[in-house]
Amino acid sequence: MQTSWESSTQADRQDNSEQCTHACVDAYFFTSSETVVSKKMSVWTLSAYLNLQTCLMLGLVFLLAYWYLIRTRGKLNLPPGPWALPLLGNVAQIFTKAPYKLWMELVKEYGPVIYLWLGSQQIVVLNSYAAIHEALVKKGEDFSNRPALHTFKLMGLTNNGIVLLPYGSFFKQQRKFTIMGLRDFGFGKRSLEGKIIEESHELREEILKKGQKPFNIRRMLQNAVGNVICSIVLGRRFEYDDEKLEKIMRAFDQNTGDQRLSRMADFFPWARHIPVVKRAVTKYVKDVERCVGIFREDIAAHKESFDPNDIRDFIDTFILEMKNKEGDDDSDFTDRQLEYLIRDLFLAGEESTSNTLNWALLYMLRHPDVQEKVQREIDSAIGQNTPSFSHRSQLPYTEAVTMEVMRINPIAPLSAIHATSNATTLLGYDIPKEAIVFTNLWAVLHDPEVYPEPDVFKPERFLDDKGQCKKGDNFIPFSLGKRACPGDHLGRMELFLLFTSLMQHFTFKLPEGAPLPSEQGQRGITNNAVAFELYAIPRE
Repeated sequence: MQTSWESSTQADRQDNSEQCTHACVDAYFFTSSETVVSKKMSVWTLSAYLNLQTCLMLGLVFLLAYWYLIRTRGKLNLPPGPWALPLLGNVAQIFTKAPYKLWMELVKEYGPVIYLWLGSQQIVVLNSYAAIHEALVKKGEDFSNRPALHTFKLMGLTNNGIVLLPYGSFFKQQRKFTIMGLRDFGFGKRSLEGKIIEESHELREEILKKGQKPFNIRRMLQNAVGNVICSIVLGRRFEYDDEKLEKIMRAFDQNTGDQRLSRMADFFPWARHIPVVKRAVTKYVKDVERCVGIFREDIAAHKESFDPNDIRDFIDTFILEMKNKEGDDDSDFTDRQLEYLIRDLFLAGEESTSNTLNWALLYMLRHPDVQEKVQREIDSAIGQNTPSFSHRSQLPYTEAVTMEVMRINPIAPLSAIHATSNATTLLGYDIPKEAIVFTNLWAVLHDPEVYPEPDVFKPERFLDDKGQCKKGDNFIPFSLGKRACPGDHLGRMELFLLFTSLMQHFTFKLPEGAPLPSEQGQRGITNNAVAFELYAIPRE
């Protein structure tokens, strides 16, 4: 039998055991509950954090969209255009291989005046003759400015030269002086036509040196046209293998390449710190300075031999004006201005004409029937006589061919970039001040209502019912208005005389088995043909 003490002790033990059990259970459930609560708190905190991030992102997107709508639309009746990405704008519609072709397609949806933006810059694209004529001719005071882009400033182009000067008194003064200088002293003792004819003979002799070998004629064409500019500006021409001429042509080739990367720095300030963009801008600036510096020695030599009674060329004309304004602290006639002005004259006078000639020969290779028809007309009208600009009326088909070349693949599809000097209107739309304006000459020259089958090479479209050459208002390869190319007459004369001379003395053919050269131009400041080779067969 158990004693009372033992019974009491056993009961206490049982009670203690139960208390311990309850305590352990309580401790277990208390700990588990705390863990659950902790986990619930963590999940709630994470969810709240994610929701906050989402709200912030949505709010930012909303603010950007709101900023975009207010900034670009607001109370202005801006032209229509495709939706743009926040902060970036219409990158996809601008930085394409051939934006002028894309913009022409956008006309179907948005009309001839289109509004785009890039970074913080508002852009207006004019895609019809009516819009371009209204802007550049009727409202020339509003649309004749140039944008002060970042790269333009770095290169000194907004303060010197003529092409990219802001529209104002300095530009008007320099343009007037340049046109008068080219007209009065660019021709020298012989006519301008005589200089071109002389160069056509030199070009013919250079081609004959190739014999029966295929070759790329582009550099020869550049040298021929470049020599015409050299004779006007520098008072001399160069042999085609001259090191100085090769240096000039190479420098200008580098100036007219693809500049899309450097253009990023113009519209996105943050892009200027990206290494690849920074390098592109640095290279572009150096290329321009190289072009400008090429003529420094020529200017110095002209100053040493300058005689006010014997003005030999355009440099002498400019130096004479510099001397007339000596003592005038505000004179705009400086060495730096002359260097940039010569660069602009070479870019405008050499690049456009030589590349148009290159396109012309490309189309003769693609259309031997057209080449044969041109040659028959030349043989019948002037025979072996030296071509003259006055022969255009006797060679209407030949002139029509040169016009069709300029139409189907214009060298400057977007002309030079414009900007608005004032807030203005155009065809019922509000156009902001300092908006960048692109004149899409490609769209005008490929308008199917004016030029049916615009992508087909058809010189006959420029002939009337009597077989005479006709132009029409829509034919504007040199643009319009106060900033139209001042060398358009020189360009047309060079193109007609050099092309006629080439057709008179050679038949151009593709090398055996070579594919037809592409009609798609390569990307650059100008629309240049992709490299191709040809045979030049002398005609009997």
